[in-house]
Amino acid sequence: MPARVRRYRIVVGIDLSEYCDIVIEHALDQAARHDTPELHFLTVREKRKPSAEERKRALWDRVYPALETFNRHGTGWRARLHVRRGRPEVEIAGLAADIRADLIVIGQFGLHTPRASDKNLPNRVLQHAVCPTLVVGMPEALDSQQCPLCAAVREESEGDAWFCAQHTGDRGRDHFVSPMTTWSGGALMW
Repeated sequence: MPARVRRYRIVVGIDLSEYCDIVIEHALDQAARHDTPELHFLTVREKRKPSAEERKRALWDRVYPALETFNRHGTGWRARLHVRRGRPEVEIAGLAADIRADLIVIGQFGLHTPRASDKNLPNRVLQHAVCPTLVVGMPEALDSQQCPLCAAVREESEGDAWFCAQHTGDRGRDHFVSPMTTWSGGALMW
């Protein structure tokens, strides 16, 4: 009898908000890095309404299109949908413990209150987590204060130079950038 390979198990906590598609995308990206991933998509009902059936349908509607796309790249994966009732941090960590998950992927819920505190969900999940946890945030707008010439110098020099002539000043002495390293034939090349 052939030995069974343990699947790489990922719990994906989804709040069904407008941001959850990004969380699903990151979870599928992590799953694609493994031969036989097992994805567990979870949404948590904190109140009696909406019903479990309504939440299950909403979860299916969010996850199914992404899984259809993911199916084009591999067939050795599995996925399950879970609807639980309770506190999200407890249920997410509980499911991860139940299945001996290798990774939890959640969104940075509460994006409208960006302060980090024990009161936000990602921190509470991290406190309860039994495995590594990836917290997916929304990308911030590009820093408009950055000098466009400095950015161009960095890009053109492939990171060897960081500042334009106007901004080099004292930064050149205080900012050390090592040369890019490459591995060639098992040896580190400078």
